[in-house]
Amino acid sequence: MKHSFYFRFYKIIHNDFICALLAQLAYFLFFIKYLLKKAFRNKKMVTLSTNKAHKIIDSYYKPVYIEPIYENPPIDNSLDLSIVVPVYNHKEILEECIMSLVNQKTKYNYEVILVDDGSTDGADKIVKNIAEKFDCVTPIFQKNGGIGAARNTGINNARGKYLMFMDCDDTVHNDMVETLMDEAYARDCDMVMAAHNLVKEKNGQVVGVIPNVYSKYNLCGFKNDDKIMNLAGLPWAKVYKRNLWNDVRFFPGFWYEDNIIHFLIFTKCKKYSYIPKIVYEYRWFEQNFSHTQDDKKAIKVVDGYGILTVILKQYKKIGLPYDDKFYTVLLRHLSAYYYPLMSELDGQLQEALFVVAKEVFDEYKPGHKVKLPYMLRQVEKALENNDIECWKLASFFQ
Repeated sequence: MKHSFYFRFYKIIHNDFICALLAQLAYFLFFIKYLLKKAFRNKKMVTLSTNKAHKIIDSYYKPVYIEPIYENPPIDNSLDLSIVVPVYNHKEILEECIMSLVNQKTKYNYEVILVDDGSTDGADKIVKNIAEKFDCVTPIFQKNGGIGAARNTGINNARGKYLMFMDCDDTVHNDMVETLMDEAYARDCDMVMAAHNLVKEKNGQVVGVIPNVYSKYNLCGFKNDDKIMNLAGLPWAKVYKRNLWNDVRFFPGFWYEDNIIHFLIFTKCKKYSYIPKIVYEYRWFEQNFSHTQDDKKAIKVVDGYGILTVILKQYKKIGLPYDDKFYTVLLRHLSAYYYPLMSELDGQLQEALFVVAKEVFDEYKPGHKVKLPYMLRQVEKALENNDIECWKLASFFQ
């Protein structure tokens, strides 16, 4: 929430210190509201058993899971960067997206992998035509499997030392590759992230632009040497060392599959960098996929739980550490990235989802006290005390 306040102030006042201070003040007022709601909440302890909770969830929700294919071609040392673009329709703006990539002003060698995921509006023809004109563009055509499946196909064909993702309805600045790769090579970074604009469009018109430039101050208060978790877990506007993805893929069939970035990629990063320079234009349309995911009445939002269980299995499989950073990320995903998605579902289903969240919490809670930001501490206490109403509030007010 602090970042949201910060971004809105930064739109008006381009001063990091002042915006950070105003964001803290705005959050303080927000926090007072939280304390009042907590004090006057209806205290309710959930008596539902774990077995019953799973049965309730199973009666509503049938996850669609497709095991990803892991192929890692040899790295081409002459190729600095592979840019993967999953394409599905958007023919009216697709060429603008692709041309912003092929017209980069950079000294680095890069490839653009366009994965057409069964487009139905003629976007595939645009992909084919542009690929014929530019040697750096590789077209791949496949049956529709969703954005995660398309990204995975791109990863499986990426030969660059670094990897990047871009959505087919976005655009980038012509110095994006140069900006990110200069930093990546200068510091031998596992990941580099740059700032982006959130561009809201309605009926073909831009109705708002919010610069998402992160503060140098630790607004969220992470205390486990994990300031990387201040950064957004979105896949784009970043370059990653290709080998970070050798045993990581997106999980097709789920909403919220970007959650893998926090759990499986950020956890691997030993060196990372953030550049407070806007190089990416994220275009938010009324009809786009991320907006569809805002429908909290759709039973598909239970994917917030389904994707978490799959991620935790992969986390264990590839041998990542169960340290304080993992615990911090887990609490965030059992709260801020979990309950708000499902806040309008049937009350019994909400209780069941709380019970299975507590089950996950009980399994992974460490035997020592972990330093946490205040609101995550409230989440922890709510799960320990089986206090669903406190959990809801702490999840919403982060």
